[in-house]
Amino acid sequence: MSTEMITVREYCLQYETDQSFISALEENGLITVTIVETEPCIHFDDLHSLDTYRSWYYDMNINVEGIDALLHVVNKMKQLQQQVHVLRSRLRLYEDQ
Repeated sequence: MSTEMITVREYCLQYETDQSFISALEENGLITVTIVETEPCIHFDDLHSLDTYRSWYYDMNINVEGIDALLHVVNKMKQLQQQVHVLRSRLRLYEDQ
C-alpha cells in the first residue's frame, strides 16, 4: 500500500472539487481521510475511487447517497458475474462427460 498522500485542499484545487463533497464522502464511509500534521489528506491508493465518485457527482449529477447506492449495485453485479463464471466452469465439467 502506498504511503503517499495528497491534501484534500490540494486535490480540490487541482480537480475543481468542493471540499464539502469530500467531507460528505467521508461521512458516508466512501473514502478515508487521514489527518497528517493537522491537514486532511487522501491516500494515493484511494484516488481512483475518488475520481469515479467525482465523475458520478459532477458529470452525472448523482448525489452522495446515490453514489453509495450505485457503488453497492456495482459491487453486487461484480459478485454475480463471478458466480456466473464459476457456474459456467462447473457446467462445462458436466457437458464434457
